[in-house]
Amino acid sequence: MCLNCMNGSFWSWPIDAAGLSRRGLLRAGALGVALPLFAATVGRASETPASAVGDFAAAVEDLVARAHSSELAAHRVFAIDGRDLPWMDLGFTAHKGQQVTFLVTGRLWVARPFDLWFPAGLVFHARSRGRAPIHSPGLDTGTMTAMYDGPVEVARSAGEFADDSGRLWTPEAAYRGQEVRIDGVALVWNGDAIAGLESLLRHGDVGGLVAAEIARLKRGRRLPDGWQDRLGFGAGAESFERTAEGEIACDCTGRASIIERPLSAAFAAHPKLSWRWRMDVLPSAVAEDQAPFHDYLSIGVKFEDGQDLTYLWSAALPAGKVFRCPLPGWSAIETHMVLETGTGAAGWRSFERDLAADYAEHIGGTARGISHVWLLAITPFQRRRGACRYADIRLVTTDGTDVRL
Repeated sequence: MCLNCMNGSFWSWPIDAAGLSRRGLLRAGALGVALPLFAATVGRASETPASAVGDFAAAVEDLVARAHSSELAAHRVFAIDGRDLPWMDLGFTAHKGQQVTFLVTGRLWVARPFDLWFPAGLVFHARSRGRAPIHSPGLDTGTMTAMYDGPVEVARSAGEFADDSGRLWTPEAAYRGQEVRIDGVALVWNGDAIAGLESLLRHGDVGGLVAAEIARLKRGRRLPDGWQDRLGFGAGAESFERTAEGEIACDCTGRASIIERPLSAAFAAHPKLSWRWRMDVLPSAVAEDQAPFHDYLSIGVKFEDGQDLTYLWSAALPAGKVFRCPLPGWSAIETHMVLETGTGAAGWRSFERDLAADYAEHIGGTARGISHVWLLAITPFQRRRGACRYADIRLVTTDGTDVRL
């Protein structure tokens, strides 16, 4: 999701059903926000961040002092606001293989009058020695294993990194104009992060974050083999997992996860993607082709030219509808195709798509093949839960490729 690419056009849709006038939306656009997020009042779950803490820094320092843990090698409390450019050096060095836990709280605001915001964990990132990979927790807690000896740095970004070097493509003035406050702490461990966190928890907690990270680490969820988080999107393992039956289960509430499987196939070999799909809970209450309601679960492919096509199970749009992504920025690269509507068709459904034919008909660019298969769980707009299952994902070509994903 692109944060800076928002402009006034996003706020031009009338959304009378939500009790919001076009004038009100345009007024929100005039606030200078730059985020493709609109947590609509229609069917939106109310939410107060569980990690909200009155004085985060004081609470952390008090807990560290009381615990006096021998497991803790160092800690740094930090704050990120709109003036801070990437990257912020936290002032300590981690060694290769050393575990560093991050606990964060706060919001990146879009428009306060409409309660529009990203949680801190969704836009928080870290790295060691100024190099890739970038650690993107996707949640308000996360633990990074340092890949190199060197300083630890942190930053905020919602789709604003040009690549894995962590440089911005967003204009500096626009980036610094965002309203954001993230309070956090980096906890550097002598050994295992779970042991260190438990040594703190025996003496208290900070807004439930210590307990939450212990629980996350003990769950030990892993991405399905061969899949990886797309750049800038974290917590894929919290949204997608391989079941004992071999299916990929997706369950996501108020987050944004995209996982990808590198897989090249030339159009000349007529690649076909097939899968079985069961939709349990749709994350949107209404049609997803407007940015304020663009919550969806999807399977898709990325092409060699950077374009992507995702196959969508919609709440209200008719099967066969094809539309460009309504989010500015993504609208330049992403196309959606509706394959199924509503949850009336209960149970498993089978699908097969001719990828070369779909690309030629609906995108028509210069690509000669595909480069990745994607699974997408986008649910931050209405903050509703989405859940589904995929089975028997398979890519077959006429030149003998037969890959089961």
